[in-house]
Amino acid sequence: MDAGAIDVVAKVYPTSCEDIGAAPVIPPACTTVMATKTVVAGDVTTEADEAALDTPAIQAAIDACPAGQSVKLVADGEKNAFLVGSLQLKSGVMVWIDSGVTVYASRNPRNFDAKAGSGLCGTATSNSACSGVFTSTGKNATGLMGGGTVDGQGGKPVLGGTSTWWQLNAAADGGLAAPRLVSANMGNDLTIAGLRFQNSGKFHIVPSGVRGFVVWGITIITDPSSPNTDGVDPDGSSDGVIAYCTISTGDDNIAIKGDGPMVVDNLIIAHNHFGKGHGMSIGSETNVGVRDVKVCDLSLDGTKYGIRIKSDVSRGGLVKGISYTDVCMRSVSQPLVFNPFYTSGATGNSIPDFQDIRLTNVHVLGGGSLRLSGYDAGHPLTLTMDNVVFDSQPIITASDAVIGLGPNPVSISPTGTGVTVNQNVTGASPPRDCSSAWVPFI
Repeated sequence: MDAGAIDVVAKVYPTSCEDIGAAPVIPPACTTVMATKTVVAGDVTTEADEAALDTPAIQAAIDACPAGQSVKLVADGEKNAFLVGSLQLKSGVMVWIDSGVTVYASRNPRNFDAKAGSGLCGTATSNSACSGVFTSTGKNATGLMGGGTVDGQGGKPVLGGTSTWWQLNAAADGGLAAPRLVSANMGNDLTIAGLRFQNSGKFHIVPSGVRGFVVWGITIITDPSSPNTDGVDPDGSSDGVIAYCTISTGDDNIAIKGDGPMVVDNLIIAHNHFGKGHGMSIGSETNVGVRDVKVCDLSLDGTKYGIRIKSDVSRGGLVKGISYTDVCMRSVSQPLVFNPFYTSGATGNSIPDFQDIRLTNVHVLGGGSLRLSGYDAGHPLTLTMDNVVFDSQPIITASDAVIGLGPNPVSISPTGTGVTVNQNVTGASPPRDCSSAWVPFI
């Protein structure tokens, strides 16, 4: 059995916003690795630095660390930075990035080729062409913790060229393979806690096919103009918690994707704050299925979208049992979007089917525009709204939907082709109080 393996059958994972527990605790350090570089005016990556990566020293420490402990990355006087290519995590071992320390991603794409010598990272369109800055494949009880920073340098020119990762990705219409900051594939019990992540070349944190993950108390701050820099993207993963995070980025703040390898089941998104970005999303890949997702105590401040489920016939599937409770939005242009026609001209037989979607205690400080659509009469959006209040009347596009309102007031009553609205307002709860919902994004 792999070192650090756990009995995943016996483990009990949280199933509600009320039982997510306390913040993860960093395990004791087996060793410390001292920083070798100094940040000058926010820059660490000279050509000389790129020729002397810290990858070998850190990787050797990870490989030698016993399960149940951590490798601690620390400052050495004025030296407070590391420069790395792809690092491979180990079962049972955490990487502890100390406060005041920054781990920078190399600007050389060759240091992130998933297959050494392939030359594909930064040239191919398949995300599998690139390893992450931190990569975990089939590992258990591993991750990253601490108070430091991971910086992907996505806004700086890649080595050998004049374009940044973001410029290259924009030129490829978002389809370029680029390094993620954390790429976890398969395995169980991934923990990402306390750190700041910024400037990823593409998505920041992606647990794919992971059962049991915790993303807790992290900050993601990246230029809002950066393309495809999603914050946290659980993909085909289950039994996960994303809590107490602050996320402002260039694309989806969180995007739950259901394209494998297993049905997304039992995710809890609790006590988070979103700044710039594309909001709280599910999709666009939903073909394997997404079910039982609970979003609670969420603020969205200046996102383009608010609550969004998006898919189309090329990648659609069943999305069911999704609840959003205690949500505040301001300066959000499209607060509610349920769109089964996400890609114009998409073809296929994978029909998007959005069922049992529930909104409770949602307060939008403004209006904006809404899209409330099912795929067709045989696959209607089924949506319940209870105490959902817009301070200004939004523009609503609705079709093929069965919508229940109440028992507490709802300030909108959608109409449209194939839309049925069931009024059941019997209570009189006030709108959710959003006066203390907002935080700075720095």
